[in-house]
Amino acid sequence: MKKEIMGTLQLFTVLAHFLAFIIYTELIGFVLYKNPKALLNRLCALALVPFAIWSFGDTLFQGAPSPGSAILAINISSLGWCTFPVTIFWFYLAFTRHEKLLKNRIFITTCILLATFFIYQQWSGHFIIDCIRQPYGWSTVWRSPAQSFIFFAYYFLFSIACIYLAFDFGRKARSLREKKQAKIFYITPIIALVLGSMSDVVFPTLGISSFPPIAIIFILIWAGGLVYSITRYGLMTFTPTAVAEEILSTMADSLMLVGLDGKVITANKITCSMLGYTEDELKGMDFSSIADGIEISEIIKRGNVRSRELSYRPRGGKILPVLFSASVVRDKEGEIVGIVVTALDITDRKKMEQELRESEEKYRALVDNALVGIGIHQDGKIVYANEALASMFGYTLEEGIGLSIADMIHPDERDFVMKMAQRRQAGENVPTTYETQLLKKDGSSFYALISNALIKYNGRPATLITVADITDTKVRKELEQVNKELEAFSYSVSHDLRAPLRSIDGFSQALLEDYEDKLDEQGKDYLRRVRAATQRMSQLIDDLLNLSRISRTEIHYEEVNLTAIAKAITAELQKTQPERQVEFVIGENIVARGDSHLLRIVLDNLFRNAWKFTSKHPDARIEFGTIQQDGRLVYYVRDNGAGFDMNYANKLFTPFQRLHKSTEFEGTGIGLATVQRIIHRHGGSIWAEGEVEKGATFYFTLQS
Repeated sequence: MKKEIMGTLQLFTVLAHFLAFIIYTELIGFVLYKNPKALLNRLCALALVPFAIWSFGDTLFQGAPSPGSAILAINISSLGWCTFPVTIFWFYLAFTRHEKLLKNRIFITTCILLATFFIYQQWSGHFIIDCIRQPYGWSTVWRSPAQSFIFFAYYFLFSIACIYLAFDFGRKARSLREKKQAKIFYITPIIALVLGSMSDVVFPTLGISSFPPIAIIFILIWAGGLVYSITRYGLMTFTPTAVAEEILSTMADSLMLVGLDGKVITANKITCSMLGYTEDELKGMDFSSIADGIEISEIIKRGNVRSRELSYRPRGGKILPVLFSASVVRDKEGEIVGIVVTALDITDRKKMEQELRESEEKYRALVDNALVGIGIHQDGKIVYANEALASMFGYTLEEGIGLSIADMIHPDERDFVMKMAQRRQAGENVPTTYETQLLKKDGSSFYALISNALIKYNGRPATLITVADITDTKVRKELEQVNKELEAFSYSVSHDLRAPLRSIDGFSQALLEDYEDKLDEQGKDYLRRVRAATQRMSQLIDDLLNLSRISRTEIHYEEVNLTAIAKAITAELQKTQPERQVEFVIGENIVARGDSHLLRIVLDNLFRNAWKFTSKHPDARIEFGTIQQDGRLVYYVRDNGAGFDMNYANKLFTPFQRLHKSTEFEGTGIGLATVQRIIHRHGGSIWAEGEVEKGATFYFTLQS
């Protein structure tokens, strides 16, 4: 029965130490998982490694089958309990921000040699010299208090130093988070050290062997304090140095961490490059000596500052414009622990803004002083106008803004212009420049040349318009003078030439009627020739007058359905000679912008020419349609009639020039000249292609 109890107690002790080993191992992995690159995390893991070795060695020790194997196990355990005072001290130095000592090679070497010395003493048999079998496993026998005193002094000195560092740090800490962390860091080791010292030092020294040496299990209280701080207060997951090391180095913008005292804690490389200081020079520098226009107290009071333009003062005194943002950082208790500051160098942007302002001023001066009217309309209303545009319509600048563009267009032109504007806004390919008639404030009208361009205004589609008043231009005045002279000439032709022709024709007809019995056939033939010549001369005068009128007729632009006009003309032609079988091919929905009366004259002449020159072809075909050529819309009238020799194509549009004899095809040679004059007045061009007895095609364009 006694052996069973002993076995159960020993098994419990072994399992307790093994469980402690598992917990320490898990804690090491947990701390490194939190932040494997941070110095504090690495040191914490290093401090836990001796505890893991100690617990592993004690597991072997309590389960040893003999005193010899127990001594070997306790030697393995000593690798942990002889080194942990050093490694835990290093962790406390880093936590309390005494990292500089850890960079001192002499200090580190001394600590390592000290731990190695005590390990050697144990392995040489100067500390624990024997093991005694107990119900729970084994107990230890130390050589003598005098020889063990050196180790106990080393053990307690480093442990008390850790407790003091934590206590002093907590006393000086400003934030509640740091105070709570420090409190855990000096209370948990006190509890662990008192209990552990009693079980592993005091009791064996006094010869009390009934209580097992389980100091490593009590030290779990200390390790548990570290874990609690990690999870509860974010220890090793947010500290100024951790943030600086892990976040600042990856930022593309300038970023600094500033303490509540206004001192720079750390800064990234971009900040160092921007300000011209090294990282060590920036650390501890007063933030107010770097930034103008912002105070730390303002940031703390507001909680954050977003995208404020202010200046940094780099080394050398040059002012550097930056886009500044800052935000306080709070711990889990809601207490402010620091300030994160970011800044973007906006020197290039400021330079561009200045250049843009200068450019805007220059172009605004050009627009405001332009001789033509310049404006912007959006949603059917004027949203910008220069002085010239406002005065052109008789408004002040204030009155011009908000005007409906429909009210500025003559009623005869309004529907067409508004449709064009809507189609342009919709992205359709419509004419950008055209002549139109506009209305002034007083109701009077004037002719203008308008140019349109789609732009973005305040982030939305709009139209930039340029308006030139062409009513009183020099060219128009000269044209008016020419028109007056042509009117006088037309009057002269109409009266001074027509009267003699009428007399000749009338007297010739009288001779034929009154003296028919006294004239022989030759005389009658002469009179008939005289009459025919006077009639041709009269027709020629009519054609010349029509050509003259076309040159000075005012053009009224509108949308013209050319398909409808073509069909009406072909119907008239078929009525004149119903016996002819002619195939007409008229394209559908052909429209143009121009004067409907003049465009009808164009089509009438072209269709009558085609009708005339296909009269000797039984399978006559006349076609009207459009094609695209070099991005332009080209209209055409084609026939398969007599055609012409292309060597004489340049004579087609010259008045009185005919490529066929009058005995073959009648005509005065004015029709195509009239067509060309109308097309030119519409801002277009006309040309022809043909081949003898294979037909002809007349192409023309209109202003786009």
